[in-house]
Amino acid sequence: MAASRRSWSLPLMPPVILQQIFYKTPADALVRAKPTCKEWYALLTDETFINQHFNRSKEHFLRIFDTVQIMDPVTTTSSVSPVPDELRQHPNKITSVHPLLVHCDGLMLVGSYMWKCRDDGSRHANLALWNPVLRNIRWIEPSRSITTSDYHGIGYDKNNRSDGYKILRFASRPWEIEIYECKTSSWRTLDVELDMDVHILPFCVAAMGNMYWIAFRDVEEEDDDEEEIICGFDFSDETFKDICLCPTSYVNSHLSCFNGDCLSLLQQDQVSRNIEVWVSSKLGGGDGDVSFSKYFSLSGPGLPALRVHANAARPVYCFVKPKSVIVWCVEVEGQGTDKAFTCCTLYEIDEGGVKSKRETERNYMRDYSRAFLCGHVYVPSMILPP
Repeated sequence: MAASRRSWSLPLMPPVILQQIFYKTPADALVRAKPTCKEWYALLTDETFINQHFNRSKEHFLRIFDTVQIMDPVTTTSSVSPVPDELRQHPNKITSVHPLLVHCDGLMLVGSYMWKCRDDGSRHANLALWNPVLRNIRWIEPSRSITTSDYHGIGYDKNNRSDGYKILRFASRPWEIEIYECKTSSWRTLDVELDMDVHILPFCVAAMGNMYWIAFRDVEEEDDDEEEIICGFDFSDETFKDICLCPTSYVNSHLSCFNGDCLSLLQQDQVSRNIEVWVSSKLGGGDGDVSFSKYFSLSGPGLPALRVHANAARPVYCFVKPKSVIVWCVEVEGQGTDKAFTCCTLYEIDEGGVKSKRETERNYMRDYSRAFLCGHVYVPSMILPP
């Protein structure tokens, strides 16, 4: 009689080894693995494991249009899922809210502008915290209607993480600043002021629990002149701060993160198409000690226009190799003809030039709405909306 053999399986592995394997497993795969057994479920829902997995996860690109697409920028493999019915069935669908998309720790803050009043004259708007991987949603009742002049951010007090996530809302001219505390489900007004000479761009980046924007400040000494700066909101002391001057000023200047604790700028000259990539010193030190240094630059013929029009989608980019970036941008070809199409393209660019070009999506359509929506640099997580 043949000797009986015990089949090998992951559940029989020592927990320490299993945990190390799971740290390297994509978040969406771990979500599917939860129901496997009680031991796996306990580990995959443990807060410490979830936070450690997030800290070890790599940056992806996220794009929301007809579907939710999360793409690995290196392999170009994507997970595609439908936009949740709960968002689609809301009176203000998520497909109209891209200007409000901001995120932190894999949680997306989504909302929609209020364009019309209800029949009774009241206004309606919606905000939600949403994890696209888990597909969990938490609705948040705004304190007032959301308008196109509103800015939003999400972060936390890094000195007291137990206070949970906070949502920032501020409106310009006149400045109105509010904080929503997820722990208490309540809004409160902040008695802080913003420099009236500062004009903040609506595209923001989360890093180390705080939010950062590119902004322009009027220079009093020179007429019709501005200086380009990075400003931030610190969720620990709930104040706006000037972080540093931008190293150079370009119309096409795009902000992102670097290594989780630094900022980066990708800048392109509109005429020559020369590209400069800058990275900052580490965030979180004393005021006024952040500065940018040039990471690499690129010049010469044949460089692609990473943003085809001032109103088109801004490119998103991440760092996967030293002195190299992967950029995801939207292009339009044949506009005004029957063969017009929009496409999403991945460029790998380093100090030696364009190393590769890969088209990830092509759409033949007369409607160019896709050209105004590219995506976000996004780290998939299993963190639940609080």
